Amino acid sequence: MSQVGKERILIGVIGLGRLWEARHRPALLRLCDQFQITMVYDQVARRAEREARQLGCAATRSMMELVQSDRVDAVYLLTPQWFGLHPIGLCVEARKPVYSALALAAYPCEVDILAQRIKSHAIPFMAEMPRRCYPATLRLRELLATTLGRPRLIVGQVRLQGFDRYGDPGPSRQTAPATLLIDPGCNLIDWSRFLVGEEPSEIRGDAAGLLSSAESDWGPDYQQLQLRFPGGTIVSLWIARYQQNAWGEADQFLPRPGFQVYTERGAAWVEFPDRIRWWDDQGSHEELLPMEPTMGERLALQFAGLIRGESSLCPTLDDVLATSRLVRGLSQNP
Repeated sequence: MSQVGKERILIGVIGLGRLWEARHRPALLRLCDQFQITMVYDQVARRAEREARQLGCAATRSMMELVQSDRVDAVYLLTPQWFGLHPIGLCVEARKPVYSALALAAYPCEVDILAQRIKSHAIPFMAEMPRRCYPATLRLRELLATTLGRPRLIVGQVRLQGFDRYGDPGPSRQTAPATLLIDPGCNLIDWSRFLVGEEPSEIRGDAAGLLSSAESDWGPDYQQLQLRFPGGTIVSLWIARYQQNAWGEADQFLPRPGFQVYTERGAAWVEFPDRIRWWDDQGSHEELLPMEPTMGERLALQFAGLIRGESSLCPTLDDVLATSRLVRGLSQNP
């Protein structure tokens, strides 16, 4: 591995697609003083070759070649192609740090086994949980620690427009086919744990298929989650997939997605990723927070800090395992 503390981190990318194009490619290119994309792989070889020509890097038809290359310090694993979590195992063997955007809770048995190997080799590993790094989340965290006090009740409504391979990734899009419990359910469970600062003592859930076709293709298109924390905080989340074909423009009349946060000394209303309105004994306050650096840049910088042994907001491997176990227990006990 290069001297990552002093030089640019050399990045190999496995799995190209919309998440790469819309979030990570622009971010890594803008952070060219800290990162260099050196090799790409995709299950569609011509896509990788075309991307390599545009970036001026190498394309490979072998994941093993990419992971073992001396020109790769760390690996971005971005789309759930035919190989699933297999590249993570290759990275463990090669002692290469991993950034994973895959929905890890969808592979419960494999995650447990890989986690043991990652821990035993002390390999830097970052799972993509972007809601932790949203400007509105970080500002809310500041307010909870200072002005507003501990959260007592969080009520959130999340609405997805469905899976869209060509849509910008964000809080209203899925970047790969998954049940709502997996995506964005896992992200929201992690966000709740991050915000409250405790492990939930209880999780309950319910689900419904509002359209038979949606239920057969994607699983239930309504998911409710309730988390109770030892300190008394309750987080109640409603997640729904809006069916454009069936309901037309009815989304214009639905409540706005967002989060009501009731605390010891006030309340807040949060809209991902950058809006927050809050109330305390001084009155009402409203903030529209800057989105620079971009989300891709924020995540990349967190990954760089993890590799270099610096403090990082990214979820630890223990966070990933805790979220996966919560989801698994909920799936087994609906």
